[in-house]
Amino acid sequence: MNSSFINPLFPNITNVTMLQTTRLGGVSQGNFESLNLSLDVKDNSDDVLKNLKFIKSICPKIQWINQVHGCNVIELPSSEIIADSVFTKKKNIVCAVRTADCLPILLTNEKGSMVAAIHASWRSMGAGIIEKTIKSINSDSQIYAWLGPSIGVENYIVGQDVYDFYKHNDPSILNSFVMYGNKYKFCLPTAAKKKLTNLGVSKIFGSTIDEGFCTYNDNARFFSYRRDKVTGRMASLIWINI
Repeated sequence: MNSSFINPLFPNITNVTMLQTTRLGGVSQGNFESLNLSLDVKDNSDDVLKNLKFIKSICPKIQWINQVHGCNVIELPSSEIIADSVFTKKKNIVCAVRTADCLPILLTNEKGSMVAAIHASWRSMGAGIIEKTIKSINSDSQIYAWLGPSIGVENYIVGQDVYDFYKHNDPSILNSFVMYGNKYKFCLPTAAKKKLTNLGVSKIFGSTIDEGFCTYNDNARFFSYRRDKVTGRMASLIWINI
């Protein structure tokens, strides 16, 4: 596999492949250097299409979705494209989400009989995207989760509105906030781990906390919207290979 990628593995699950792209290994220029995978960020479209073609050459069938920081979950294959979470129980269909600070979450289960990808922004996670995904999957064995690169808590400053949103929707994860003047530092991976644990998911790997995956701090490897504003998008992909 390409050395520019992160290649996470779930212990003892051999029929599932995961792939996390970085900003390395593509042809985009400037703020989008180099493996930008989004056509919606004002990058040169020819460059983006070359990058997407490169990813397509590595992965089986990918259905890219339009992420809107919402709570829609779809099962692939599907004609629907507006969602922030996708799952499938079919072989060689890639579940993928694109991020540049938000938290990507990849799921499978002990049998490797399903895979899922979640775009966990503060808004979609607060609205219940993780809970809705787990319920939609209806897994027949223990679920495993991998938390990919996201902005770290020291760099993710949010306002009272975000705190109040969680206070209203899910007060159980308010310990993921730390007061910072008249604002808060918010830890997306901590919040996600709490939600997953509440749902009975104990096999949790990766994350900014454990792996040093802070998109904001690591300009060499990761795109970060908070850091650069004009920037590219990375992809987190998972599929059943056999």
